[in-house]
Amino acid sequence: MKLGTVLASTLLLLYCQASHAQEGKTLDLYVGYSYTQVNPSSRPGLGSLPLQGGEASLSYRVYRWVTAVADFGSGATASRNSTIVGIQIHGRQTSYLFGPRVTAPRWKRVTPFAQALLGFSHAQRGLYDTSSSQKSFTWTAGGGLDFRLNSSFSLRPVQVEYLQTRFSEMTNGWQYQNNMRVSAGLVLHF
Repeated sequence: MKLGTVLASTLLLLYCQASHAQEGKTLDLYVGYSYTQVNPSSRPGLGSLPLQGGEASLSYRVYRWVTAVADFGSGATASRNSTIVGIQIHGRQTSYLFGPRVTAPRWKRVTPFAQALLGFSHAQRGLYDTSSSQKSFTWTAGGGLDFRLNSSFSLRPVQVEYLQTRFSEMTNGWQYQNNMRVSAGLVLHF
C-alpha cells in the first residue's frame, strides 16, 4: 500500500471523527411521572379510571430532526369500586412502545416534538375485571415540549398523547380503550 493512501485515509478518518464531535449529543434518556386516564369501551360498566406511575424513554437521533424512540411506561390504580355494584377495579398496566419522533427547530431554549409509537401493553387481571392478565396491541400519537436547562439536561414540562389499547373487558370480549396519557419529567443528554 502506498504511503500517500495511508496518510489520506488517516486524515479522512480524523476529519470524520472531528465532524462527528461537532454534531452534538444524539442519545437522550427521559424519566418522568405519568398519568393515564383509561376510558373503557362505551358499553356500560367499568367507568373511566386513572393510572398513575412512571415513564422512561430512550431516544437516538438518526437525522437532524428525526429520532428513534423506545418508550416504557407503567401505571397502577388502587382498588376502587366500578359503576357496577360489587366489582373492584385494581391493578397495573405496562406499555412497551417504539417509533419515530419528529423534532421542530429549537426556538431559543424550547424544542417542540411530535411522535407516533407502536407496541404492546400488558394489563393485570383485576384492571378490566377479567380472570387472567392480558396483552394488547397499543399505539400512541402526541407530542410535547423540552426546555433546555444546560448542555446535559432538559426539562419536559408536558407530553400529551392519545393512547389506544384493546383489552377484553369483563364478559364483553375485546374492546377498544381510548386513553389520554400526560407525563412530565427530566431529559438527560448523552
